[in-house]
Amino acid sequence: MNTNFRKILRRKVIFLFAAFFSLITVISACKKEETEIGDSLQTEGLNVLTTDTFTLVTYSDVIDSMESDETSVSLLGAYNDPVFGGVNCGIVTQIVPEGLTQDFPDVVNVVMDSVVIALDYSSINYYPNLDDFAVEVYEIGDVLTRLDQEYYTKEEPTILGENLVIPELSVVSPDVVANQIVGTDTLSPQLRIHLDPQVGLDLIADSKAGLMGADFQNTTFKGLYIRAQVDEDAPGFGIPSGLGTVLYFALEDPASKMTIYYHNTSGVAGRFDFDINSNCARYNKITYERAGTVVEQALLDKTKGEQAFYMQGGSIRAVVEIPHIMNFNKNLAGEDDPKIINKAVLVLPIQDFQFDAFDPATSLFIARIVDKKLSTFTADYGFGTTVSGNTVTYDEDAKEFRFSMTREIQALLNGDIENVGYRVYAPAFFASTIERIIFNGSKTTLKNKPRLEITYTEY
Repeated sequence: MNTNFRKILRRKVIFLFAAFFSLITVISACKKEETEIGDSLQTEGLNVLTTDTFTLVTYSDVIDSMESDETSVSLLGAYNDPVFGGVNCGIVTQIVPEGLTQDFPDVVNVVMDSVVIALDYSSINYYPNLDDFAVEVYEIGDVLTRLDQEYYTKEEPTILGENLVIPELSVVSPDVVANQIVGTDTLSPQLRIHLDPQVGLDLIADSKAGLMGADFQNTTFKGLYIRAQVDEDAPGFGIPSGLGTVLYFALEDPASKMTIYYHNTSGVAGRFDFDINSNCARYNKITYERAGTVVEQALLDKTKGEQAFYMQGGSIRAVVEIPHIMNFNKNLAGEDDPKIINKAVLVLPIQDFQFDAFDPATSLFIARIVDKKLSTFTADYGFGTTVSGNTVTYDEDAKEFRFSMTREIQALLNGDIENVGYRVYAPAFFASTIERIIFNGSKTTLKNKPRLEITYTEY
């Protein structure tokens, strides 16, 4: 595949609107405006100045329990990041019969041709590479519940029996571009996983026994656990540093399903689908292996964030604090010296190298801390029609993100809000991405440091 094309594919970003509801507490609903506060006051006789010498505290904050059920994107695969360590992503999902009425031949008259799990790619396709890997599929013993139930990335499903994948077909070669030709059908790009034909024969037997009805996913076949085949006890899951891939799928797309293909003893062919639809509970199972990495040290010791701090979708949030901002309205004698904020921008430079496969997210947004888990919009960003309306775009030339903080800083100085610090998220943060970013820390030895730039008026 053309290298530049692969680079473009890696940089495509999906915005998870449904996920956003689940983690962000909406306290205010201001719409972003292009006009900055105080612009109309910049007239003759007023002293307009700019400063960027504010102290910033930067560090990384791990998310202990991230909800991952019913996300718009499901993740499958594993990689070994030389900075962040290993990531291993699996999919736990129910399947349901395409119809409650079935008309299969008797099992003794059935020849099962194949049983295939098809997973349709989402608008994001993969991260960070596009490598071959071995896949495993297991039947689960857990009854999953879609409503009034939360599932987390750390939850281990109960596995029943052996790996269902045909051993000689366990290694998959993902192709996120080419259509799939199945018989006379041309299908969208998808990953196709071939299971033991006995799975299909057992399901037909279940149907003949009256076990493929409305309660199928709770009693007969509770679901599937699809995962990469890795060494779970090895550093980086046994994957060489810098290699591996995680694929991104849209499970509720009609093309994502399990299909049994068969024919009877007279040669008449048949097929039957098991869908993954809006009635199916599912979640992303994600394991991180960070032993011995600089990220592990940064999570154990916040002061490490002075040199670099980190963000990783579904796991690590970047945090920025501005501890002394309230002194901005004081003079050297400690007396009140109020100012009007014309413009305030938080600039966060990142480490992004041209030949590094681990590309940063192309958009981020910033939120004010509420508590250990929840955040809310800043005064400069409000809840609009989409999450993307509250994001800022990565400046690839400058290798930085620039967040408008004009209203937020003015509100801090006015005493309208508390100075509690800020978290930086990827738009697809809800356990639906494993993209990561390395930010330059507040005391980095690199050229570009994070900074708060304020243009203000004295009066």
